Amino acid sequence: MEIRVKDYMERQLGNPKVAETDQFYLWIALRLAKLWDESPWLRGLDDEVRRDVVLAVTGYYQDVVADAGLWRSFTRLHSKLNGHPVPHYGRSEEYIDYELNVEDVRYVIWWTIVGEAGSEVLDPHDQELEALAMAFHMLLDKEYEEAPVPRQLCIASEVDLDDPQDAQRVYDYAYWLYWRSFLLRPSSQAVMERAMPEAHAIIERAGESDARPMLQELNERLMFNEPAGPIPLTTAQWLRLIIDDQLP
Repeated sequence: MEIRVKDYMERQLGNPKVAETDQFYLWIALRLAKLWDESPWLRGLDDEVRRDVVLAVTGYYQDVVADAGLWRSFTRLHSKLNGHPVPHYGRSEEYIDYELNVEDVRYVIWWTIVGEAGSEVLDPHDQELEALAMAFHMLLDKEYEEAPVPRQLCIASEVDLDDPQDAQRVYDYAYWLYWRSFLLRPSSQAVMERAMPEAHAIIERAGESDARPMLQELNERLMFNEPAGPIPLTTAQWLRLIIDDQLP
């Protein structure tokens, strides 16, 4: 599978601006891709889906290293609602909240495959999935203590949702969170798929160039009104959970 710089950067908060840590995390993504290419696990998946899995696991890794708040918020809410941090997998004795865990990696892989592959169904307890997660976790764990903090993700402590001066930064984060982040992207892509007939109608009616403002308005309407994520929340609810630590 090929992981291009463009593929990696499209998932980054602040793209196209390059962060100091991007070289390291692109290197992580390339190593994960190579590991999978050389393994026998889940090789029947389309390369595009496998690429998305690698980039999602890399995104999870960045979030955990930075303690950026997205994974912390999700697992805290899931624990409150269901008694354990991630769906499908109970809390093992080795599980450490808000740190790198094999159960987390396994869930991110499963969630991305199910979301990106559409109608395909993957048993969350599939043995090949478990083996791949363990291999990915081992690779990530070797670099964990020395992994640089991607500070561009550390927005929660730096903005006030109710401060007009932070409005643009909050909007940029919200857009990335809904359409690009490893946790919400698999479900937001399904939202976009459902909206494609409306998008095509806009283009046919206005023409491709004139349709751009209307398509942006469509994106914003979906982003702020359609719930997304493993726990389906609106963007406003995710922002309050991540930035203000307010449970929905």
